[in-house]
Amino acid sequence: MGKGNKAEMLIAICAVISSIAAVFIAWDQARVMRSQEKADVWPILQLQHNTSTPAGGALYEFDVQNAGVGPALIEDYLIRIPGREDTRSFDEMVRYFITDSLEETYGLPAYSNQALRGRVIRQGDSVRTIGAEWLGAEGLERDFLSAVQSFLDGTRQPAEVFVCYCSILDDCWVSTSAGHALRPIEVNSCEALPDIVDQIVPHTPISPSTEESQS
Repeated sequence: MGKGNKAEMLIAICAVISSIAAVFIAWDQARVMRSQEKADVWPILQLQHNTSTPAGGALYEFDVQNAGVGPALIEDYLIRIPGREDTRSFDEMVRYFITDSLEETYGLPAYSNQALRGRVIRQGDSVRTIGAEWLGAEGLERDFLSAVQSFLDGTRQPAEVFVCYCSILDDCWVSTSAGHALRPIEVNSCEALPDIVDQIVPHTPISPSTEESQS
């Protein structure tokens, strides 16, 4: 091989290396830009149970707040109540939370509800999906706090809410009211939320007799 051919070969190899390097740089820049774009519109939903006893009454509320930096598009949600079928009824969750005995003794609370599925929650906004309030009555505050304490000390297993939402870039996550994840869990889509929830927390229903013994 002559010197001219060697030089041409070297030039060709350098051209190939330069092309590969240029492609890698372009890919890396696109990846960085995509990450930056995603971070600029990353909604983070926080789910929170709130309880209080105003004026000797009892108040339970469940809030969904967007603490991120972009709007959250709520695609679906699921409520997993121990020993029962999965539901999307916040009323059913409240009835489980307050126990039947509280309702039987003090009657039905005053309810307020807001729809969640299909809702857009802007940055810094929140939605109170449900509120249940009993007016003050003798013994109500004591019995209500006792019911709350049964969940705090582990005597009863709490219901868990899972909300699947997406950003305006169609990146999706699942937030949970339980402590299974400190951050929302990224998912491909919200189309099969029950299957996603099963991967996060396997569904292990308890028998009615077991549930009664925990009450």
